[in-house]
Amino acid sequence: MSEYAESARSVQQRVCLREQATEKHGRVCGSRCLGPMTFLQEVKGQRVTICQGGHLASRDASCNMHGLVFVSRPVKVKEKISVCIEGAAPLLDGALRIGFTNHRPNTNLIPPTAIPHLIETPGYCVVPVPAEVCQPGAHITFWLNHAKYALIQGTDGKTYYMKAKGLVNLNEPLYVFLDLFGSTSAVRLLGSRKGDRTSCPDPGQYSSGEKKVKNQGLNKNLLSFRNNVQSDTRRLSREEPPSQTRVAPFCFTQPVSTQEPDQTKHMQTTTKKDLKKIPQSSMEEMDVTSLLREFQRDLSPREFHVVVCRKRLLKSAIDALSNSNFSWTKTPYIEFVGELAFDNGGPRREFFRLLMMEVQGSLGVFEGKPGHLFFTYDQSALQQRKYEQAGKLVAWSIIHGGPGLKAVDPCLYQMMCGQEVQLNEFDWRLIPDTDVQEKVQKILSCRTSAHLRTLQKELGDWICECGFPGIYGPKISIQDIPIVYSYIVRHYIYLRVSNMIDQFAEGLNSYGRLWDMVKANWIDFLPIFIDMNEPISRASFRALFQINWSTEGTKKRQEEEETIYYWELVLKMIEDKKTELRFEELLTFITATDEIPALGFPQKPSISFYQPEGRGCRLPYASTCMTGLFLPRGVKGQAALNTMLLRAVRDSAGFGKA
Repeated sequence: MSEYAESARSVQQRVCLREQATEKHGRVCGSRCLGPMTFLQEVKGQRVTICQGGHLASRDASCNMHGLVFVSRPVKVKEKISVCIEGAAPLLDGALRIGFTNHRPNTNLIPPTAIPHLIETPGYCVVPVPAEVCQPGAHITFWLNHAKYALIQGTDGKTYYMKAKGLVNLNEPLYVFLDLFGSTSAVRLLGSRKGDRTSCPDPGQYSSGEKKVKNQGLNKNLLSFRNNVQSDTRRLSREEPPSQTRVAPFCFTQPVSTQEPDQTKHMQTTTKKDLKKIPQSSMEEMDVTSLLREFQRDLSPREFHVVVCRKRLLKSAIDALSNSNFSWTKTPYIEFVGELAFDNGGPRREFFRLLMMEVQGSLGVFEGKPGHLFFTYDQSALQQRKYEQAGKLVAWSIIHGGPGLKAVDPCLYQMMCGQEVQLNEFDWRLIPDTDVQEKVQKILSCRTSAHLRTLQKELGDWICECGFPGIYGPKISIQDIPIVYSYIVRHYIYLRVSNMIDQFAEGLNSYGRLWDMVKANWIDFLPIFIDMNEPISRASFRALFQINWSTEGTKKRQEEEETIYYWELVLKMIEDKKTELRFEELLTFITATDEIPALGFPQKPSISFYQPEGRGCRLPYASTCMTGLFLPRGVKGQAALNTMLLRAVRDSAGFGKA
């Protein structure tokens, strides 16, 4: 028997043992359960005590450090963890810190505090919780979304967010840790939920003597938590936010503890400035998947046939929008000219993937580097309503399960959504116009008053035209250069093209006022409009597939196990970059999309097998409609399978073509 089969059998045995343990402890958790959640006894700070079955962590209140604790299992993206503040040391400054990491908890890496020690370590994100949110008895819920934003919600419903800058990859296991710092001396872990799925308590952790008493208190908290979940999922605000909503950093007034090193003071202040408050409490209640499914409720099973020429794909799409039979609610049925395929989803995903590439590069409404696109300033294109066309094409793709743009500059996207953005550190090299690049370099090169006078003489009028007449003001100084620079950037990438942006938004709003929903939920829609640079990992790629095995014990099954063994080795080669293959192009070959759609696949991608022919070499093939990959039985080695897959992927010419 192969190693893969032995591993599969071992996993099955562990599952059986887990089910037996579940029955023994009287807990029946189905597939909707996220699993038990406790604090790790083995990995904790020097002054931390964990009790009550791993649900209560407390720190010695005489010191505000050495209070790190880790959650016992990896969490999912958008899994909302709930804790209750059960102890406080009011004489100490600072409060609870919440963290996420890709690193497995390690007893050799338990620093005194999360800030600055872990926040400076790659793969860690640390978020300080406002002290007033951490009052005794307060319930705090926190999670990480697909846009790599950490969100924290207090008892009063106010939500704070901060970009998780330190995290490496959301496709890797995600661990949670808490730093019981400052005034926060004890925290109870209540549980977690994701959508309608919740975690469960782990009664096996309790001793028989304390089990009943502890469960009563814990179940009471969990019941309250689940009741809040039910009310949360019923709330969805459709209110449109103001066109220009200023989101200011939360103001922290309490002093930093003198027990912290000076470096900690600086880092804590910097981190707190990054933490911002969400003006609408409803904006995080539903993730982008749920929001898009709301839109899809009105879609019709009726089909709208779209004939597509690959060489004129953009024109084919624009012609379809102007067709008298076009309807936003009809399902596009894609027919590629000269290709034999029935569109059960694969051709449609392929069409929208290619269409978004065409919108970015061929319509003439965007310019800039990949992942940092800006709107062109083209009066002719505005008059021809090309920006509206672009918005309509993007909306068409999104509501029918296709990708979004995933290319807009992040700063531009936030300003489009009415958010205030600090631009003094904007990378001038991203500006498409070389003449403007040279001018802003002169602005940034100002170091003395003499430089400033030269700048006024050479570029003063241009700076005024960009909306900053204060360049000639009597109080202007060299300290104002960052402000001048930010005004120039804002003018160039946003204000100058505001009419183009408005027209693009009109196009997005053509169906169901999609853009209004995006603005109200801009954080969750970040992965739809900007490039998150989130590569597909081997673990996430493997998890996509189910394997259609032959009957166990047969020769076919033995050959299939050999093939899967070498398939796993090829995936390891891709991860280690020892082959030209990439997970993205392999996913495209199998599903017609290079990313996992926001709404998921209609069915779980699968791996099936075929019997190789006696003569010749039949390459692996795929059905994008079934999202299935077909591999030959009895592959002779990983090099052979890698070569076959590489040829199959690189030589695929289209649907129904050899």
